[in-house]
Amino acid sequence: MLNTAETDCNLPVTSRVRFNPEYFGFIVGFPDGEIVLAAPTALRVLTTSVTKQDLAPHLLTKLEVIDGFHLATPPLVWLELTRRCDLACPHCYIDGGRARDGEMSVERWHSLLDEMADMGVWAVAFTGGEPTLHPAFLDLVCHARDRDLLVGIATHGLYLTDELLNKLPHNGVIISVSIDNLHVGRNGHMATVDRGKQSVLRAQSHGFLTNVMTNTHKQNINDLAQLMQWAESNGVSVRSTPFSPIGRGKFRRDLENGPQDVEHAAQFWLRECEWEHEYHTKAGLCVGIIFNYGLTLAYITRRCSSARFLCYVAADGTVFPCTMCASENIFATSSVKERPFPAVWREPWEIRKYSWSNFADTCKGCVINDPRYYCASRCPAMSHARHGTYFNCGASEFEIQSTIYRTSLLEQTETGKSTNLPVIAKGFSAESR
Repeated sequence: MLNTAETDCNLPVTSRVRFNPEYFGFIVGFPDGEIVLAAPTALRVLTTSVTKQDLAPHLLTKLEVIDGFHLATPPLVWLELTRRCDLACPHCYIDGGRARDGEMSVERWHSLLDEMADMGVWAVAFTGGEPTLHPAFLDLVCHARDRDLLVGIATHGLYLTDELLNKLPHNGVIISVSIDNLHVGRNGHMATVDRGKQSVLRAQSHGFLTNVMTNTHKQNINDLAQLMQWAESNGVSVRSTPFSPIGRGKFRRDLENGPQDVEHAAQFWLRECEWEHEYHTKAGLCVGIIFNYGLTLAYITRRCSSARFLCYVAADGTVFPCTMCASENIFATSSVKERPFPAVWREPWEIRKYSWSNFADTCKGCVINDPRYYCASRCPAMSHARHGTYFNCGASEFEIQSTIYRTSLLEQTETGKSTNLPVIAKGFSAESR
């Protein structure tokens, strides 16, 4: 199933500073991972080798948030190469299994990557389904790196063979393997926890930076500390998401955590946060860091990053604001199957009309409706998943209590001083027009 054609795409990561013009000035990403917003006056000093010292006088401290706010170029795009997958996991957000009808040709994927690179996109994340099942997976990853796009690969890891890993570009690529105990196999395949760990270590042995993706739920809540210990001892970063009733998760709500799981989940999350912060110091600018900055910008602007900072391209070309909207099949805009990506991105999107203010009545009186907390549940997609409407609360009671508890834990740490979103946004103001 894998494209094993000979290739020489292991290009070195350039140390260039990435920057894109925006209505407010510029968004700038440094090779070490720091991302900043700069005023129009930064044009005087901006080059691909500008120093932070030279840029410092031009940094924004105030952002005017215009109607329909979005960046002219998304720094990050998720690319669902195929929805095909040989697992049938109960928590799959995209209901992976069968390929979508009319999935895009290899030629269109090539030209799409060119359009994104020419536009100024910084990074792409290849996902699925299972992206390694796409016959041109290797070719497309190589082409993305040839165009100096930073790459993330989200995979179940079953096909990370030595042969494939030898041919994949190492520089500018992070491999993320899904590890949890919910993987259900088709045709005899099974991505067990141990098998996932083996895939991660194999990728590491080939020189890749690696990451574990895990889903926290009732069945693994007591195993998370052990997974974190393994990740730390093997130099692997971790990113977790709580089980949510989206995709196939709608049919397994029994797996969603309850209030009794708050302490275990929060302690795991704190270790994850501290370890990720340390890990990113060596990873530099990458998909994870770019995604995290989208959360920061969401906090500053009081608008989620979906369709403003990032988006999700489905295998058939349909463009969604984010993975959650793709899961719920809502807010899709037009397709890139026959239209250029820049034209699709820059046309009006319905979701850009909405902000946290649309949740004002819903959030009134909620304990985490407070600047101290970062509530990610003012989310039209999660509201739709839980209530069938766009502006109800997207959180479970577990998530509300977790936000309170883990914030109190984070505030007591040194890491919290540099990673807590309210702290990051302190001294930076945003005004809506």
